[in-house]
Amino acid sequence: MFIKEDAKKMADLLRTGHKMLNLSCPICNNPIFQNKDGVSFCVICNREVIMADSVSDKNFEEKETILNKNTKQGNIPSVLITVLTDKLNWITQKLKKENQLDIIEKYLKILFDLLNLLEKAKGFK
Repeated sequence: MFIKEDAKKMADLLRTGHKMLNLSCPICNNPIFQNKDGVSFCVICNREVIMADSVSDKNFEEKETILNKNTKQGNIPSVLITVLTDKLNWITQKLKKENQLDIIEKYLKILFDLLNLLEKAKGFK
């Protein structure tokens, strides 16, 4: 019975211009959809799905080159600080938009862990 309702929800989304991605929800394993604004979500779980692959290949290659260059020079802490700061900013933006308490709690734990790592990296210099 639920399967028919779920399929109807998905069909309605496709009719209204949403895209069905070739990815599945990590919670319920149903297809992930993307709206016209580029927000990915699971229609069954009724929550946004955060994609870890949001960095372009070019940016990744540039950061990898910087990382390799700095690693050879023994400058790992400054690269680590940059990466941790980028992640802090990214999670903070996600936290601003979130309304579900369980996800907010997870974001706050990640922020706490990142801040601890950042403090240790700064002391490593």
